[in-house]
Amino acid sequence: MKQSAWRARWAALTVMAAGLVAGPFLWPQAAGAATGLIGAGSSFAALEVQNWTSAVAKPPYNLNIQYSSTSSGDGRFSFAKQSIDFAVTDIPYQGYPFDTASPSFPFIYVPVTAGGLAFMYHINGLSTKLQLSSYSACALMTGGVAYWDDQIIKADNPGVSLPHTPVHPVTRTDLAGTNFVLQEYCIHEQPALWAAFVGSKAVQQYQGQVNDLSATAPRSDWPLFPGAIPVSGSATAADTVSNPNDDGYVTAVETAYATQRGFPVASVKNASGDYTQPTAVGVASALAYATQQSNGTHVLDFDGQGPLVYNPSTYSYLVTATTGWDPSKGAVLSQFANYSLTLGQQTAPQNGYASLGLSLEQYGVNAIKANVPGAVALTSAEQNAYACGDFTPAEVQKGATSPTCGVTNPNNSSTPGVAGSGSSNGAISGSSESSGGASRGSSGTSGTSGGSGGVDPAVALSGSAPALSYTGVNPLPLLVVGVSLFGLGWLGRRRLIRAERRLMRVGR
Repeated sequence: MKQSAWRARWAALTVMAAGLVAGPFLWPQAAGAATGLIGAGSSFAALEVQNWTSAVAKPPYNLNIQYSSTSSGDGRFSFAKQSIDFAVTDIPYQGYPFDTASPSFPFIYVPVTAGGLAFMYHINGLSTKLQLSSYSACALMTGGVAYWDDQIIKADNPGVSLPHTPVHPVTRTDLAGTNFVLQEYCIHEQPALWAAFVGSKAVQQYQGQVNDLSATAPRSDWPLFPGAIPVSGSATAADTVSNPNDDGYVTAVETAYATQRGFPVASVKNASGDYTQPTAVGVASALAYATQQSNGTHVLDFDGQGPLVYNPSTYSYLVTATTGWDPSKGAVLSQFANYSLTLGQQTAPQNGYASLGLSLEQYGVNAIKANVPGAVALTSAEQNAYACGDFTPAEVQKGATSPTCGVTNPNNSSTPGVAGSGSSNGAISGSSESSGGASRGSSGTSGTSGGSGGVDPAVALSGSAPALSYTGVNPLPLLVVGVSLFGLGWLGRRRLIRAERRLMRVGR
């Protein structure tokens, strides 16, 4: 009896040790085993991706998939470390030291969402829709405009009574694809303004980041500057702007975040000189000019002509392993992707995104079928849900509001392939520029416009930078699990000790 009691005591101690040591480390694996597939990454794409995960949790799919809205950088890192099953990212791996190292195993990029990077704002008393040019938009997000009634903003809003309210730009602290695309847009559209911004002594980088501020190459981290409100994630950025007390705040998020909160987004001047909203048609019109690369990602083109074109717009990509992956996981992943690329695309406009169009829907389905072990075929409902066709540049220039059935965009003509193991896939080096997935030809020559004498962030900025906020995984669930296991072990141990003492008294 004594030996049995001692063995039970050691078992209780083992549970306590597991709670203190093993629990936090094993938590991700345990969750993965219980939920089927775990994904993480882009918050830009998150609202649509999470809508799909909810849809496929129901019959006839009954899939168990969890997606955490973190950031594109976090998704790429976690995927490369194999702590998640799939990632969603707005840009490809950029190459060390400017990004986490690419995966050591074969993987593919599959375009899954298309969205507009909207300038969501909160200006009390402004009843007219705000208009911005690339100049005023980039000036706002780099601290070059102090008040909303500045001449820079007035130039885009003639006859509008703008309040003398301080501008509070809300920026992203995490390694976000949103940051990358917005930097690329500003570098292309307003190279002088961006160069002045990153060259200012008041501009700093977050502690721990590579010293990579560049006047010509976009990065995933947004520099710190006085007056900015640094936050982590698209949802937090949108919540900050929509706070009733936060008058004068502005940020850049996917359109759906502003729509979800009932807040306006600015109309942005395009290459044709028209101020447009980031509608589904506006985003699809802009992306008709993007060119697909051999790895499935795209070179963005902010110079596309057309009365409805909205920029900046971009894609997000599903990143999944290929050779050597568990076929049972591949089957689940392919069912999720098949739905997302067909039936899921039909709901994109009502969710604040744009449909990918026929070419990219077929590309994604074929890429997964060809490369992911265990991939399953489309259902008849999915097969019948393919888009009618694609927007083409010729249609966009005419102001078309729907694509011609049967017509596909020649810019999306890549053959599905594997990105490879350890490849950089669009790596940034030196002063090269990478856009939503691939290198870009020029930095743009559109120059500056508006305002009296223009804006100079290097002059407008002053003061000290805020500290880096925490952007990692929330540790609270792990702490709760560990403490719970420790408590159970401690209570069990106490009961065993009391039982052993009673047995010892009886033995005497």
